Amino acid sequence: MNHSFRYLPHIPPRRRPASILLAVALALLTFALADTASPAGATGQHHRQQRLVVRGDSTAVDGPCDARTCRLDLADGRFRGAPVGTGAFTASLELAVADAFPNGESGICAPLEGRIVLGAGTPDRLVLDVSGDSCQDGAGPLDAASFTGLARFTVRYATGRYAHASGSGQATLLEDAANHHRMTLVGRLARSGS
Repeated sequence: MNHSFRYLPHIPPRRRPASILLAVALALLTFALADTASPAGATGQHHRQQRLVVRGDSTAVDGPCDARTCRLDLADGRFRGAPVGTGAFTASLELAVADAFPNGESGICAPLEGRIVLGAGTPDRLVLDVSGDSCQDGAGPLDAASFTGLARFTVRYATGRYAHASGSGQATLLEDAANHHRMTLVGRLARSGS
């Protein structure tokens, strides 16, 4: 039992007229049909939208820094997910340190953007552009800190079995103090077919 609901006042159930139930059912059907509709601009091609969920583990490697940006590469990446299966991935992210802002815990955050390549080294690749922010967890020296990044991703291009795919979603990028990086992507992937 979820105890967070125990203080809500008891609301007795009411009978709902059949017209309200019918309206709710029609609204749900409309949302379901809109969710699977072809993207705007599709001409004569059928696009299947699928949920995209990917989890990946890699090693964060600090790249060069200057007064404006610092690069972070993700090496030795392995991913698993649906509908993409498993494979290798790489990423190159850039932190705009010149635009850093407080994280509310005496640490810092910075805008991030970059590219993730799922299926690196294979003919079946999904290349994703990412853009968002990365924040230090808490305070303290940056070289001993963990970080949480939240970003949007879009499919920049795709090859092989993903050719002509499009899609977008949310990315969570977690890096611990030992440079272990964990990535989660949740979104949608539209693939053209006949």
